[in-house]
Amino acid sequence: MQQLSAEQKKQIEALAESRTDVKIAKKLHLDKLKVQAHLDAVKQERRRRRERIFKLIMIFLPALFFIIFEISLRILNYGGATSLFIHADATPGFLKVNDNVGRRYFSATEIIPETSHDIFRAVKSPNAYRIFVMGESTTAGYPYMYNGSMSKMLYQRLLDYFPDREIEVVNLAMPATNSFSVRDLAIEALEQQPDALIIYCGHNEFYGALGAGSTESLGRWRWVINQYLGLQRFKAMLFLRDQIEAAKRMMRPARESDGAVTTTLMEQMAANQHIAYQSDAYNRARDFFKTNLLDVISATRDKGVRVILSNLASNVRDQAPFVSLYAEHTDRAAYEGALKRGASHSGNGNDAAALSIYGSLETIDGSPATLHFQKGRALEGTQNFDEARLAYERARDYDGLRFRASADFNKAIQEVVQISGVAFVDMEAAFAAASPNALIGKSLMFEHVHPKLEGYFIMGRELCRAMRQGGFIANTWDDKHAKPDSVYWQQRCVTELDDEIARIRISVLTNSWPFVPKEQAAPFVYKPRTLLEKLAYATWRREDTWEKAHVTLAEDFAKRGQLSLAAKEYEAIILQTPYNASPYVRAGLIYTAMNDYDRAYDRMIRSLALEQTTEANKVVGAIFINRQQPEAAVPYLQKALQFVPTDVETLYNLTGAYMLLGEKEQATATLAQLEKLMPGNSRVEQLKRGLPNIVNTKQSSSANGF
Repeated sequence: MQQLSAEQKKQIEALAESRTDVKIAKKLHLDKLKVQAHLDAVKQERRRRRERIFKLIMIFLPALFFIIFEISLRILNYGGATSLFIHADATPGFLKVNDNVGRRYFSATEIIPETSHDIFRAVKSPNAYRIFVMGESTTAGYPYMYNGSMSKMLYQRLLDYFPDREIEVVNLAMPATNSFSVRDLAIEALEQQPDALIIYCGHNEFYGALGAGSTESLGRWRWVINQYLGLQRFKAMLFLRDQIEAAKRMMRPARESDGAVTTTLMEQMAANQHIAYQSDAYNRARDFFKTNLLDVISATRDKGVRVILSNLASNVRDQAPFVSLYAEHTDRAAYEGALKRGASHSGNGNDAAALSIYGSLETIDGSPATLHFQKGRALEGTQNFDEARLAYERARDYDGLRFRASADFNKAIQEVVQISGVAFVDMEAAFAAASPNALIGKSLMFEHVHPKLEGYFIMGRELCRAMRQGGFIANTWDDKHAKPDSVYWQQRCVTELDDEIARIRISVLTNSWPFVPKEQAAPFVYKPRTLLEKLAYATWRREDTWEKAHVTLAEDFAKRGQLSLAAKEYEAIILQTPYNASPYVRAGLIYTAMNDYDRAYDRMIRSLALEQTTEANKVVGAIFINRQQPEAAVPYLQKALQFVPTDVETLYNLTGAYMLLGEKEQATATLAQLEKLMPGNSRVEQLKRGLPNIVNTKQSSSANGF
């Protein structure tokens, strides 16, 4: 049977709208069955096309809904910005660490961890060397934060070594996070062209956000966790996560609250509290940690960014284990009774008898952390410090509540260094070297992992040493501007206000679980009496900013004539906000009042590099007059007059400068202005009497600064 031609098919389809198949066949002189077959095929094809379109719509409709929903949430700014960096509104042209970025990692907790307030140029200067510091609460500088952190201790030293470079040290660390957040943030941070990353993390691998034992955990698959973190860039994901968490909270028993914070972030994050040494969860956390670090280093290589990786220090001597775990076969009551007898022997000075008991217990069950801690005490009592250190470290490693990284995590760091070849800092060894009998304890640590100020000072020093040895910033470092450690310690920009804030934070932490049993924990009570204590309390509660608190205290010191203390407060602000002209000016005025003109000059000149102000120009001009350098003084004094044309101090000093330079015409003009503002003033009259003696030559003048 002859098939229909393409032309015949086209004619049939054109007539199908107005004629039946019989009439079409008759009109075109075609077989009726062929016409019917073709029209049926056309109808079937159209039906298949509609089905395909419908399927595509069904496929893309959810995506379209997601896009519209995401755009709507972005327009409404749901949850605020969660990017790592945002524009610093107070300092145009700069970026700052976003204090809301922690929302990516925390939904089940009531507290979002604090971030640093470091800023850096949105467009990197050709002369800049940019360092990002990454890690957890220790890296952030807890309990001091701000200038008490290792990053600021490093920054102070680098400023001296490289006075002609723009050094940027930006702290990206957050409490209660771990290597998952470091990996996540590093990928975003690399877009800002850092020259180096410094990483100090590992203590929070179990209970930090998304850790194996955390309330924010997502399970046992690393790729799932990292994919989840990638999705946090979407507002829709945040919304969904928040709704799930809200539903969970509705199903929990209501808790009474009087508004006081009764739990710390440390307590809120610990879900699966007990994790045995080298259990599946333990080994998984270690493997995740190592792989996350390798991912970060791989990403930095693609960008040409160098890395410094540090191992971890913790308090082994003076932090007893939080939890001891026992083998199933162990008679716990008998075992603990023997431990008490051993402790009693040590308390009576019979450490040998105690060690005998501990040796017997170890053959029965070597897993309880308390056994090794008490053994360390006894070994220390016998002056066997090396063995004591090993026992203390074993107590830390066997602690069933894993708020301190075990030796396996430092081994993992060393393995990463060997694989990748990045620079390494042995921070644990540095802390041991600075500790009595090489046993890291309360001399450098507040509690389990957070260093005292002396510890952070060591960290800054060791990082600086590693950068120098590794040829970071420059192949050779010029020592002529560097200072001894003793000077850096004296010039640390941590004031009594920072110390008090740190004391509050540590008191809150150590008076809560796990440092005390939950049933003994009580809401924190603090009754500030002095202005310093009131400011510290308000800052801790985030009712006042750190910067404002320091300014308020500095102003109070100045009013009471305690100028050196006022200057120290302003120096603290300068270190924290190096691109803000105001603290430089305020410090310069204090130094001027102290007759410390060299430091006053330095601070005012630095302020002028940031912003032109009346005060800075006036003070610099006056300093040059006192130095008998009128030619250098004139431009600054003229600039000051542009801001305040009627300022008598500036007019007086400028008149004197003109007279010293023999510029009679200019001196006459400014003197006339001065006479109008201060008629009959004795010092003005003195200038006036000296004016006729000027004949375009430099002469002595009585003007030595107003």
